[in-house]
Amino acid sequence: MSRRSESIAARASLWASKGFVRYYVFNLLSYIGSGISVVALPFYIYEQTSSPIFTSLVAASGSLPYLLFGLLAGVLADRGSRKRIMIGCVLFNAASLASVPVAAWLTGQASPWHLISVSFLAGVAFVGFDSASHGALLQLVGRRNLVAANSLLISSDTVIRIATPLFAGVMIATFGAEWAVAVTAVCYFLSAFMIGSIRQSFQPERPRSEAIPEGRLRKLGTDIREGLRFIWAEPRIRSLTLLGFGNSFVGGAVAGLLVVFAASELGIADEAPQFGLLLTAGSVGALLASLSLPSLRDRLRPGRITIAGLAVSGASLFGFTVSGALPTAAVFYLLWSVGSTLIIMNGITWRQQLTPDHLQGRVHAGGRMIAYGGSPFGALLGGLAAASFGAQPTFTLLSALMLLLFAIALRTPLRRDEAFDDNDSSQEPAGRKP
Repeated sequence: MSRRSESIAARASLWASKGFVRYYVFNLLSYIGSGISVVALPFYIYEQTSSPIFTSLVAASGSLPYLLFGLLAGVLADRGSRKRIMIGCVLFNAASLASVPVAAWLTGQASPWHLISVSFLAGVAFVGFDSASHGALLQLVGRRNLVAANSLLISSDTVIRIATPLFAGVMIATFGAEWAVAVTAVCYFLSAFMIGSIRQSFQPERPRSEAIPEGRLRKLGTDIREGLRFIWAEPRIRSLTLLGFGNSFVGGAVAGLLVVFAASELGIADEAPQFGLLLTAGSVGALLASLSLPSLRDRLRPGRITIAGLAVSGASLFGFTVSGALPTAAVFYLLWSVGSTLIIMNGITWRQQLTPDHLQGRVHAGGRMIAYGGSPFGALLGGLAAASFGAQPTFTLLSALMLLLFAIALRTPLRRDEAFDDNDSSQEPAGRKP
């Protein structure tokens, strides 16, 4: 059977699994909530402060928890119940977001520091959830179907993000940003119930000795070192992780300064629907990337996809910087999103395929902690640079950094990698028939 035929069969088999269908619906609810909050929180704080630094702090505080708690979350995901962790984190996230409209109702508006705190708490919830969800997906669909499953999930995410920024912009203009956040909280509450309805196990059978005894953590340091040792020993994962740090540094700065750039260079910050249109362009780019990844993986080695993504991101970010008008800026922002999404999606999927099941949580959390760890630094330093030199010079430096990462990637093992063998049945999770 050809790789293309296998890809089609993999996509068809996903819909035959009731567990995956419910997992998919749960993700749709989460995507709607996330798509609204990514507009509402930075817009709300910029509306109050008109400050690049405060606006960047929202992005920085949301990504900082992975740097602080990623390794611990990975151990918990590998040793504890993935399903309980996911449900608990989603409910915690919903409660944190719900505090924004409650504060606005009681006091008139949520303060900037309240919004920054909510962004941090939502980031904490995401760390725990993300560490558990990647191993859970592996158990639901199998290693061979990961590319198809991740492509479907991320393409659905991006379809929703095409519509939600415009919807969020209209909600903000009509009712206020705090009530847009309220809708986000409701979406997360509903998604928690959907996770609980999945009957299939989220983890393989394992010896009782591998579980975390109630009330205490055992061998924590050993467990953490085991995950980090695998990341460093596997040259492709090591390269993806280190390049990912630079990519997330730039991505954090772009996310933290997008409202500021729109205000100072494009003149659209006073119109929430127009800002939503810019984000929608980014979502279209992410959709194109997610839909194209399975075909690209059929034709190209995974390492080459990451290298190409870095080149596209650097060139298009420079074009976005000098665009000067919304239509041109939207096109270049779309292209930047294509490159950035390919880097992230390809890296996540390849890491899942290369990692044994018993290390999924630790390797994913450890690798993402390092790779995603660049985001808060990028958001914070980008905000300081924009406050000192302006948004456009800062974006010029960011595009130059992306092109430097592309040059570095050409000298890593990614350029000469051997593709993962999807037909290697030895890589299947324990307890799953090939």
